[in-house]
Amino acid sequence: MNPQMAYGTGNPEGIDFDKLRQVARKHIWLILIIFFTANLAAYLTIRWTKDVFEASAELKLEMKHDATALGIPQLQEDQNRNLLAGEIEQMKSSVFFGRVLDSMDLWISYYSVGNVLEFELYPGSPFRIEHADLDPKILDRRIYFDFQEGNRYMIRLDDGKEYEASLGEPMALGNGVIRASLNPGAVPDFKNHFFFVINSRTSLLDYLSKSLVISPINFDANTIKVSFTDHNSYKVANVVNKVVSTYLSYSNEQKNRANKQKIDWLNKELQQVEMKMENFENYFEAFTLKNKSSNLESDLKKTIYLLNQADSQRYELNKKITEISTLMDNISAGKLQNTVVPSAYLPQYVNTRMEELQKLMHDQSKLTLSYKDNTYAYQQKEQEVTNLKKSVFNQLSEIRKNWMNAMAELNQKKDRLEKDFATMPDRTTQYSKNQRFYKLYEEFYLSMMQSKAEFEIAQAGSIPDFRILASATIPSEPIAPKKYLILGIGFVGGLVINFFLIGLLYLLNNKISGLKEIERATHAPILGVIPEMRRHTAGPFYILENPRSVVSEAIRTLRTNLDFFASTKTQKVIAISSTVSGEGKSFLAMNLGGVLALSKKRVILLDLDMRKVKQNGHFKGEDPSKGVSTLLIHRSALEESICHTSMEGFDFIPSGPHPPNPSELLLNGEFEGLLDDLKKKYDYIVIDTPPVGLVTDGIMAMKKADLSIYVVRANYSKRDFLSNLDRISGINKLQNIAVVLNALPTSGKTYGYGYYQEDGQRTNRLSKLFRG
Repeated sequence: MNPQMAYGTGNPEGIDFDKLRQVARKHIWLILIIFFTANLAAYLTIRWTKDVFEASAELKLEMKHDATALGIPQLQEDQNRNLLAGEIEQMKSSVFFGRVLDSMDLWISYYSVGNVLEFELYPGSPFRIEHADLDPKILDRRIYFDFQEGNRYMIRLDDGKEYEASLGEPMALGNGVIRASLNPGAVPDFKNHFFFVINSRTSLLDYLSKSLVISPINFDANTIKVSFTDHNSYKVANVVNKVVSTYLSYSNEQKNRANKQKIDWLNKELQQVEMKMENFENYFEAFTLKNKSSNLESDLKKTIYLLNQADSQRYELNKKITEISTLMDNISAGKLQNTVVPSAYLPQYVNTRMEELQKLMHDQSKLTLSYKDNTYAYQQKEQEVTNLKKSVFNQLSEIRKNWMNAMAELNQKKDRLEKDFATMPDRTTQYSKNQRFYKLYEEFYLSMMQSKAEFEIAQAGSIPDFRILASATIPSEPIAPKKYLILGIGFVGGLVINFFLIGLLYLLNNKISGLKEIERATHAPILGVIPEMRRHTAGPFYILENPRSVVSEAIRTLRTNLDFFASTKTQKVIAISSTVSGEGKSFLAMNLGGVLALSKKRVILLDLDMRKVKQNGHFKGEDPSKGVSTLLIHRSALEESICHTSMEGFDFIPSGPHPPNPSELLLNGEFEGLLDDLKKKYDYIVIDTPPVGLVTDGIMAMKKADLSIYVVRANYSKRDFLSNLDRISGINKLQNIAVVLNALPTSGKTYGYGYYQEDGQRTNRLSKLFRG
């Protein structure tokens, strides 16, 4: 079997490396530009980034404790970790930075202006600036400086204002004065441009705090590292050495004052604690005097007892008032004869009068049996009863009034006790809370007194001792930028960006670019591959004008592969179609028919695309008014519709005029009769069908064909077209259908065609590399 027929189904998954290489070749210029840009960016980063230098020094801190002979434990701050932390924070303080600034000449910074970068002229500049009483708005701003002819100079502010004066002479600048003069041994430099900045104290303190790094090296050895970074190598070394020397003197001063400040702070805190303890003691005293006791629990029990007692008294008194009120009501109603007179809670004289009244009322009742109401005896007895009743009633009223007053007093007493009872928990809570605070302050007071004694002893026994283990030197190499690292990042970044770019382009490319994609997408066999043409011909037969080209050889290979399809038949109908126009089916139909004719076969080509009439103009006797459409409706004869080509044995029938119903013409049976007539005269019938992705005419022709060739154009046809092929073959039950990959870009190993000539020359590898 021919190698072109031996294509398998392939792996349905994985990366198509041929397509990946093709995508890379197609975008080779973009890949090179990205790679070049990434490396150029790395180079420019190095070129236009200032060098950063770092200088460092090492210090060892030690403390001798001569006071330990007294048996007092070392203080917490004398432990190594706390000692280092305290010293580091002291060196980072604004007070210490101020001491460093006062000992260095950093108030004016001088710079030289370059084409891209600017450089600080430290430690020497060709000129120096002196100033007095300058406006704060002038500080921290660039002031440009240029030497002028005649021993003069000109300065320019960043707002565009210019001033000119002679060297050494003062010049008014705002409300202040400025003077520029040459440094000893310097000469005016007219070629370069300069600027200077008069720094404020705030900006310099911020500059030191950001650039100075103080960190511990070894806690056990009490060593720290002082490092400083800047764009000037001399400056970093000078600043570090000045920081170290200033720290030694500053630390000695601070050490002598440290314990004294702590003792003063303790004295102040002790006074405050004493005042708070005194306030608590006054509170306890006032509480005892107010509540007549300091034992709130016993007072609470006593109050509860008095409340219960008051409730009992109120109950008894209320009972008496109720009974005496009932008694008075009975007296008023004259019901005393049937009433048991209470005597337990009334005075004796009242009980006596009540008995008398009851007796008189009884006697009066007896008289009513013997005398009438208007008799003298009865009236006299009634007057006695009335007088005695009135006297007893008044006495009872007075007693009830006294009892009512006693009841009101008991209610007031109860209300007062209840209020005291309600406030007792709050007073108890406040009293207990103050007692706890008093105990805490008492313990705090004793602790601070002990610490004060320890600090006073440590103040006399602490002897500082500092050593410089390594001084700062002028660095020879910058720490940044990391040139090799940046170049490596640029190189790797270019590769990574291109990697993702190629991957993205690969994923976004939905065009068919090789055989592997066809093998993965469809089960139809591959009949062959036609390489991409390097030039176009004027005539219809590419195989005649370029017989030695790889394209011509590929078409001849297709002719050979046709023998594997329907090899038992003597006449063969070949339908050539595609999904859309532009995929090369008409080109293949014309040249495949030509190759078959060259093999001494009689071949006829039918242009079945009646919807899109082609004006070829290459064939003898071609009449646009005659063709397939007129044959199918019997408006023209077969012989007069056939056009003869320049190739012997190869004829052509054009599509003819555009009919209104192309599909119906192919279904009415006339098309099958036409094929039968042509089979009698020709060995091969090649049908150029319409695109099956647009109309259904081509499918009808493919059903009548012995072999259907489906043309797919590389880098033009979409992968979805192959799904359309499987759908068409499945629905219409097409058996003999094969795929031809057209216009595949050639390379040095394109299916064995590399030794054929195209345009009379071999394609060199460099052109293939840059060819899309």
